[in-house]
Amino acid sequence: MISQIANLMSIPIGTVCLIISLRAFYVYRLSRSDMLFVLGLAMASISLGTFVGTIGDAHIGGNTFATDWTRSFGACGGGLFIFLSSLVKSHDQMQQLKRWQVVEMALFLIVILLTPFYPPVPGPQVSLALNACRMIIYTCAFVRYATLYISKSTRFSLIMSLGFLVLVIGYAFNIPGILQSKLAFMTIIAASVRIIAYVTLLTAYSIG
Repeated sequence: MISQIANLMSIPIGTVCLIISLRAFYVYRLSRSDMLFVLGLAMASISLGTFVGTIGDAHIGGNTFATDWTRSFGACGGGLFIFLSSLVKSHDQMQQLKRWQVVEMALFLIVILLTPFYPPVPGPQVSLALNACRMIIYTCAFVRYATLYISKSTRFSLIMSLGFLVLVIGYAFNIPGILQSKLAFMTIIAASVRIIAYVTLLTAYSIG
């Protein structure tokens, strides 16, 4: 029951990420801002990974897919490119980053197609490692945007740093449920926190 509730809560996470992605691409069409292109593709990656994970966890169509690998790839890839985009200092660097992101997205689509062939996650240690990868990437993004806020004091960088901090907290709440099955209810709290985090990121790009 708890796992089903947690799985259902991943739907609004994927939906919010999809909304951010669509909005970013819409504004990109108008402004041709490379930063928005990177954001749109990054959020599409996170959204796709989340929805594929939901399909696997809900066993839709009777599938027994091990979707943790795909979900983690999408979340890590999306977060990584948002972080990297904040480090870019020139137009040439941004163009190179966009090319690499397109390559990453193509690889991610291959990862999705191969989902039926992945073995189940062998144990809590691997689940912790996958969770830790996301925490590390989002922590880097939090530190980067916090640094930008300290140096430039923009509202955008402040809200982005808060969004990534809440994301890190959300993934930290996953840890007890991974280690102890009787604490699986923590995954519901973790999902709720991540919903707040992605809404915060949406707010940042809406007013930034």
